[in-house]
Amino acid sequence: MQGTQGAFPTIKALVFDQVHRTRGLVDPEELARVVLEHFPESAWKATHWAWYRYQITKGRFRDEFSAAERENLRGRAPAPELAQEVKRPGDAIRTPAPKLDREVKRIGDAILSQVRSALSQADPEDANLRFKLNRWVYARLQLDERREKPAIKHRLWDGGKWRCPIDGTGAESLKGLDLHRIDPTLGYSVENCVLLHRLCHQRLR
Repeated sequence: MQGTQGAFPTIKALVFDQVHRTRGLVDPEELARVVLEHFPESAWKATHWAWYRYQITKGRFRDEFSAAERENLRGRAPAPELAQEVKRPGDAIRTPAPKLDREVKRIGDAILSQVRSALSQADPEDANLRFKLNRWVYARLQLDERREKPAIKHRLWDGGKWRCPIDGTGAESLKGLDLHRIDPTLGYSVENCVLLHRLCHQRLR
């Protein structure tokens, strides 16, 4: 979707420009105003900015911004050497691997132990049965997660007023739209998800 004045080809370009202009000190309300000024048909929401903020600070877009900009977006005071940093091509800094959540591991290990104990009661001589049981439990757990997604997608759809936060265009239905988690370390929820065109979603992977 083209902006009203043609200054920005996409909402993504506008957001990037605002981050660079403010050195990462983005005012969400001002950003929303600018987005709607250039893309009046956009259904811009706070979750859209949350998604961009995460992708810039930790995700796919982080190498397109300076460390100072990323630190400002996180709400931290940049170190003196970062304040003077100039972004150069090839300045790639990898996102560190997320720290292991020890509480999740503790509880998860206990659950896993119980499941393994239950599976061990199957006929130890029947390898095929044990294999099928493993797959069945795994598939049902995945199914439980997938069942949550349609309700979230419909809530984010917002009566068809949706606009993709990447390319700024809309859609006539939920078909062809993917649910994307803003913070991949968290689960599926309305607060942690945005809808993206499938092609835009694939480009982020």
